[in-house]
Amino acid sequence: MSGILNTAISGLRVSQAAMRTAGHNISNANTDGYSRQRTEDITRPEQRLGNAGYVGTGATTQSITRIVDQFVISQLRTDTTNFHSLDKYNSNLEKIDKLFADESTGLAGGLKAFFASVQNAADDPSSSPARQLMITEADSLSTRFNTLYDRLADIERNVIREIDAVTQQINDLAQNVADLNQSIADKALPGTGNDPNDLMDQRDETLRKLSELVGISVVPQGNGHVSVFMGEGQALVVGSTVNRFQVTNAGEIKLSQGTRTHDVTGLLNGGQLGGLVDFRDGILHTAKNELGRIALVLSDTFNEQQQQGLDLDGDYGQRLFKDINSDDLISNRVVAGNNAGPDDRRLSVTIDDVGQLTTSDYRFQILENTNNYVITRLNDDKVIQQGMLTGSYPETLSFDGLSVTLEGGSFQGGDSFTIQPTTDAARYVETLLSRPEDLAFASPVRTGSDSGNEGSGSISQGQVLSKVGLDGEVLPTFATEGQLSPPVIVRFTSETTYDILENSDPANPKHLEPPIREQRFVPGQDNALFTTDPGETRVIGEGSRLGLPDGRGAQVVAVGGPAQNNGYPVEQMRFRVTDPSTGATTTQNVVTNPNASAANIADQLSRVPGVSANAYTQATLTDISIEDFSSPLQITINGEDLLEYQGGNLAPTVPNPQTDPDEFQEYLAEQINANPNLQALGFRAEAGANPVTGELELRMVASSGVDVDVRLQADNATQNQLSVNDSTGNPNVRLTGQGAGNQSTVTVGGRVDLTLAEGVSLQTAPTDSQLFGDSEAADFAQSSFLGYQASIKGQPKAGDTFTLDFNSDSSNDNRNALAMAALETAKVMGDGKLGLSDAYGRLVEQVGTESASARSNSQAAESLMEQTQSMRDSISGVNLDEEAANLIKFEQAYNANSRVISIARDLFDTLLNSI
Repeated sequence: MSGILNTAISGLRVSQAAMRTAGHNISNANTDGYSRQRTEDITRPEQRLGNAGYVGTGATTQSITRIVDQFVISQLRTDTTNFHSLDKYNSNLEKIDKLFADESTGLAGGLKAFFASVQNAADDPSSSPARQLMITEADSLSTRFNTLYDRLADIERNVIREIDAVTQQINDLAQNVADLNQSIADKALPGTGNDPNDLMDQRDETLRKLSELVGISVVPQGNGHVSVFMGEGQALVVGSTVNRFQVTNAGEIKLSQGTRTHDVTGLLNGGQLGGLVDFRDGILHTAKNELGRIALVLSDTFNEQQQQGLDLDGDYGQRLFKDINSDDLISNRVVAGNNAGPDDRRLSVTIDDVGQLTTSDYRFQILENTNNYVITRLNDDKVIQQGMLTGSYPETLSFDGLSVTLEGGSFQGGDSFTIQPTTDAARYVETLLSRPEDLAFASPVRTGSDSGNEGSGSISQGQVLSKVGLDGEVLPTFATEGQLSPPVIVRFTSETTYDILENSDPANPKHLEPPIREQRFVPGQDNALFTTDPGETRVIGEGSRLGLPDGRGAQVVAVGGPAQNNGYPVEQMRFRVTDPSTGATTTQNVVTNPNASAANIADQLSRVPGVSANAYTQATLTDISIEDFSSPLQITINGEDLLEYQGGNLAPTVPNPQTDPDEFQEYLAEQINANPNLQALGFRAEAGANPVTGELELRMVASSGVDVDVRLQADNATQNQLSVNDSTGNPNVRLTGQGAGNQSTVTVGGRVDLTLAEGVSLQTAPTDSQLFGDSEAADFAQSSFLGYQASIKGQPKAGDTFTLDFNSDSSNDNRNALAMAALETAKVMGDGKLGLSDAYGRLVEQVGTESASARSNSQAAESLMEQTQSMRDSISGVNLDEEAANLIKFEQAYNANSRVISIARDLFDTLLNSI
């Protein structure tokens, strides 16, 4: 009887456990994270009944298990992390999307109104109301920049506060996981595999909630614990040990691991924390930097243009906006890292070229235990400069339009600094001018054409390029208020050549220092008069062996014999060329040939990158004494006879030099100017009186730089003579008649003027060049940048002149105002690829596109998370209908076992009664 009873009791117990489990499932049907449980029943060991075999003894409940799929749970955590990261990113991104896109709050409306006021003022430069409106709009634009910055700063502060709140939640949840780890380990039944299911569910739900906040990976341990890791393997929970977060005032996220603390800001991903960090360090920081870059470019370009003009008082303009390199700004662009003491390091960051500015921050590091430094651009993680510090301060490092100056302090290996040139720039935009009269709408340069000009040439109005040189100092041109220093005159020496002369004394123009002479003019196109390169220098050919060096004299050759050598030496020219974009330096050597003409030397030197050589030759015929005009006579220039003959005698058209010396020299000039072969060599000639001595002379120039070969052929050696000089002060060379069949000849060499672009320098060997002078002299290479530009087009004639002088009557001049208005569309950013409106439009587009993408990705991630949640619920969730059916089944089993017990009792009673 006991066997039947025990078997039935075991059935009751199994049914009771099953009904209790089903009831537990039903009770927790709406409990978050609860996993449906199920009893696992096994047969109890059978008993042997003699030879009859074995009989069963019932069933027992081996375990109560959770119905879970760990892969689905892990996927749910991943999908949860992705959704909450994108959702948090999108919700914050929408704030700046609306901020920038709305014309009433964004920058587009402010820029549009400001430039409209500039154009309106340019249309009527003498109107005080129009000027006042421009100042008002400038002030409004400054306020708009400040307001946008403040709004972005508020958003950033809110994000930091939210990061702090999220990390506190993470700390709490991580502690819960650690506590549950310990509780599960304490309640687990060793050797049975049975774990406290409800605690396991609570831990899984806690981990799911944790995955909402940060991306995690969960690694099971052998003792019922799980370890939780984040990002790139940073441990958050290991068993019952928790590493805790803390957030600094600057928004850095630190993770404490025992006594050590690590900055993990850039190592986290996923969840709300990852979304917040991605938003703050990504698009929000980019927006602040781009807004700051626009502010810097607008301020600097307008200030530069304003300072290049004249105001209504006739003074050079002052800055309209705050100086972008003011003392309070250059030191605020550096954030020191966690450097070792003492805290005495001083750095400053100046902006040299706003056109090269990027929207990136930079990291400046001094490597451990060295003086080597590395500068990394953070938006693309590219090393843009590296080298060794000299240790002598101040020391300046330049890159991307910036100069970082180490002013002084205890710089040492391991130091790190973050360079932020644009981040806070919009905060400091400020309008400085309040008087409408201070707006500099006029240009200080005024050009003019001489009323006596015979050609059709015309000169442009002229424009100022810059008032300052590369050293940041005001150029001599603009150093004196109320005048151009010096005024200049452009004088055409032929239809294709001109000189630019200082015109301080209009009665006696003289060459500039350095000279700009024998410049080529191309008819029919705009010919710029000056350089636009602030770093350009000129080296003037003024060596001791030019022209007719000392010791040169006449040579006697047979008629048509070879030309005399010019006597120029062999010299080595060493050019050092520095690439302005990379800083790389190369050296190129050029060795001149002996007796090379100026034209040949110029051709050699012009082949060097950044070098332009201009050659020309000057020769003057003086003291022409032709007393025996009847004797056979000829004057030859570069093989071309100048005197005409008819029937063996001088033609009647040749003036008699004894009776008409003026006409004779005019005749020679006309012969040279009309000769096509000499014209091809760039020859031109002019007869006249020497401005100092008053003596008659014939001045010749070969603008090509060829040697000038002058010859006199005369039978009468004593009565037919002339002198040749080179206009350099060297002694004249006297040519005399040498009798029939012979010529007295001399060769005049030319000179070469060099133009060196920025970054190009010249060193000669020997140092005291016989062609260019002392290459180590301070004034060897002189700056040729005047700071303004004008151009001439058309077809001037020889003798035509054009002037450039100070604009003394500027009240109705709007040239500088038009240049200001043109800044609206000028490509002044991104190395000449972006305008102000373009840059802001691109920012709005980037934010809008990012917002739309984030919104779409968030919706997709939410859908994936819901699908995974549904999959998890289909596996682990409680189905009330199923549980109700199970209850009925378990109740029937219970009743059946009860009936067995009842039968066993009846049998037992019957047995007792039978005794």
